[in-house]
Amino acid sequence: MALLIGLALQLVLRPDSRRVVSELPWSVVLLTSGIMVYVGVLERTGTLKAIAEHLGGIDNTLLAVLAVPYLAAVFATVESSTVAVRGVVVPLAAAVLPHADSARFTVLLIAVRATIGAVAISPLHLGGGLILANTEEADAPRVFRRLMAWSVGAALVLPSALLVLPLATGL
Repeated sequence: MALLIGLALQLVLRPDSRRVVSELPWSVVLLTSGIMVYVGVLERTGTLKAIAEHLGGIDNTLLAVLAVPYLAAVFATVESSTVAVRGVVVPLAAAVLPHADSARFTVLLIAVRATIGAVAISPLHLGGGLILANTEEADAPRVFRRLMAWSVGAALVLPSALLVLPLATGL
């Protein structure tokens, strides 16, 4: 659908294609494409499945539950799509709590999604990339550092802080 709308706009507005291509933030396009290829390779080689199996084999439930948001934070920091990260992490969460009731599983997913949302500002993520693409060139290094500091800080702190949610439900 988006391609059809883009084609219609191209036909109606007739922008100068050379100018449009020259104004594209190619560094963001290449970074996003590379990360998507990387995650695809991880899926194809079975790395994510192996991680899920190892998480399911952790005997200490609390440690396993803590590992899932940390993995989500790491994936969300380097993956360009929040939806793709959720698609990777939800099966990992299911492997950690295979016999949990829906309330406990939902609480774990809330902790995971909050972590993913907080680190989605990473300059390696699509959201942070869009911010960088719309930043003045002189300010780009400073904005990159701030976005990276925020996302790494959130990735380190939030999973532990959000562990309160699963603990409150008796995990």
